[in-house]
Amino acid sequence: MRCAKRHGDETMGYAAVYIREIVRKSVEHSWSIPEFQRGFVWKTTQVRDLIESLWLDYPVGTLLIWDSARPVETRSATDSQGPSQWVVDGQQRTTALCVLSGRKPYWWASSTDWDRLVRKYDIRFDIHTREPPYFVVANAATRKVASSRYVPVRDIMNLDTAPEDDKKLQEYAKRVKLDGLCEGMDEMAVYSRLNSLRRIRDKEVVLITVDNDLEDVVEIFSRLNSRGTRVTEADIYLGVVAARSPGWVREEYLPFVESLGVAGFDVSPNLVFRTLTGIGRKRIRYKEIEDDFWSASNIKPVWERTKKAWSLIIRHFKDKGIGGNALLPSDNALVTLTALADRFPGESFDQTFFWFIQASRFARYSTSSTSSMEEDLKEVAESASLSDALERLLARIRYMPAVTADDFMRDYGDSRSGRLLLYLLIQKNAAIDWDQTGIRIGFDSTGLLSGFTPQFHHIFPKAFIDGAHPEDLVNALANIALIGPAINIRISKQNPMDYVGRYQISDKKLEQQYIATDLATTALPDFPQWVQRRAQGLANAANDYLSAHRGDLVLPAATKQEDGADHAYDTV
Repeated sequence: MRCAKRHGDETMGYAAVYIREIVRKSVEHSWSIPEFQRGFVWKTTQVRDLIESLWLDYPVGTLLIWDSARPVETRSATDSQGPSQWVVDGQQRTTALCVLSGRKPYWWASSTDWDRLVRKYDIRFDIHTREPPYFVVANAATRKVASSRYVPVRDIMNLDTAPEDDKKLQEYAKRVKLDGLCEGMDEMAVYSRLNSLRRIRDKEVVLITVDNDLEDVVEIFSRLNSRGTRVTEADIYLGVVAARSPGWVREEYLPFVESLGVAGFDVSPNLVFRTLTGIGRKRIRYKEIEDDFWSASNIKPVWERTKKAWSLIIRHFKDKGIGGNALLPSDNALVTLTALADRFPGESFDQTFFWFIQASRFARYSTSSTSSMEEDLKEVAESASLSDALERLLARIRYMPAVTADDFMRDYGDSRSGRLLLYLLIQKNAAIDWDQTGIRIGFDSTGLLSGFTPQFHHIFPKAFIDGAHPEDLVNALANIALIGPAINIRISKQNPMDYVGRYQISDKKLEQQYIATDLATTALPDFPQWVQRRAQGLANAANDYLSAHRGDLVLPAATKQEDGADHAYDTV
């Protein structure tokens, strides 16, 4: 079935396409994936759910194909065919169907990676079951089953209707019965069940084909959500750049994003794109950016500035003991940070770091983050100096009371900014792990700390307290230390009065984490008083730390008073 609607000189066509045709077009390079498309990100359970939906005759959504009249950069090397049809919405499902069929799509460059992917996404049909789930993700247990109960989907999906393939299906049905499976079904009924799986290849999916100009496809794409990973506005505009700057996304942009991950900053490509437009046009609402910005002549010089800004921020963070973005309450702060680094590259980072901590404390980018980021980018652009910019940014936060003991009585699991502040205080003291290795507590992806990940440890373990005190006290940040995984496992649920001496945790190691040296003599009934004292000590240390970074920055007037009372912030 085919139909078409025409608007001006553009056509939108609707057709039903067989699943076997989707796989064939992908394998033979009749279809390809634009360079701006992300990789395959579906989980194994999503691939399993896709085949189960097809088995149950549930709808699996439409595919959007762009019939382009001009060349488009692909995600992998092109061949002489130069296809003009591109899967712009439905790549995850299309790739999943290729996986289920065990056939590599053309755009998947590495055969070795493809073989590894097929092994990982090994979906099996449970021939024996009469009720859902009918499909499982193969694991060690299912692979060890000696019978033919768990049928590899790709073995059946690859069978055609030729006599030799039909014979293979009959032989499989015979083995199933010889294994004593499918009680109440004869060999012909088992064959019919397997044939129903094979005939999934002949199910139809609705195909929408558009031949609009790229800019129109951008608008269409932005209004569509696929069943899998949502396509964002940044993905679409990255596609515009890919079309106007052939090779740039594949050769420059994506390798740099990957290098950030190697450096410990595992951020999304979309966030990096936001830093690009934030630096280049002080905006992250892409539709408000003038069209000529997306040309190669404008993008490439801004990209060089963006890379330098990222490198500078990463170096500054590492100087502060932050080796990656895992501890950051919000990656969105990096948009403003890179804009500051681009605008004022030679300035000290201390005061900028003060702003960053305060923005994290008061969740500057947790709600309406797009508006907040654009407001802050505008302040950076209009500032005459770094201190001017930071004071403007702090004024946007409006109210920043001093850190109090109550801040460290919050649940450590719910307070990402609290965990960051606790880490910074401990890291500033060059705290040493509580085992005997002498490793310094910290996060880094390279050097001595590579592979060492500190863990948040309950100083008075939850299992030791075992309901003797309220859970909110037990989970308070003030009852948390940062130690290595090995010593964390050894301590387990032991009484601090025992483990401090047993593992020779020195007074110095305790003091590095703002833990009083009387820990080894503190009995369980005294825990509430102990945790309150540590919370106050951490609050005092946090205010000292912030003051040292603040320098001569002027804070908003609202910060100095609450309910008419002066705050002590300016005096700490």
